[in-house]
Amino acid sequence: MKRIILAVLAATALGACSTAPAEPRLRGLEKYADDPRLGPETRSVCFASNIDGFSLNERETVVLQEGRDQYMVEVTAGCTDLEYAESIVVDSHGGCLTPGDSIIVARTLGDSFGSNRCMIREIHEWNPKAEKPAEAAEENPA
Repeated sequence: MKRIILAVLAATALGACSTAPAEPRLRGLEKYADDPRLGPETRSVCFASNIDGFSLNERETVVLQEGRDQYMVEVTAGCTDLEYAESIVVDSHGGCLTPGDSIIVARTLGDSFGSNRCMIREIHEWNPKAEKPAEAAEENPA
């Protein structure tokens, strides 16, 4: 009888520890859907050989910069090293960067390029000076 009571108590305790289903994790450009910095989609960016830098690199997105122009690029899933990239190179089939081209990632400076190729899914204009929703709310309290 003790075993049955202990089994029921253990099952009840484990049931109390269960959590509600988690909200789906936003990925790629979905994270920026309400962000005013994310601009319209563009089909090509003709600066592929003149990239000055990159920032906001995450698992599936990165912002590429050329002069004053910046673009949020989403890559296909499975680009595990993009969020840790120290340097990147773009591989475009023409003079312009388009969906279907690739970003090649090096995790450390001096690392060779080529082993981690991330195919570009979408490209959007990026305006870093637009206020994030949280910043706008802080400056204009209700």
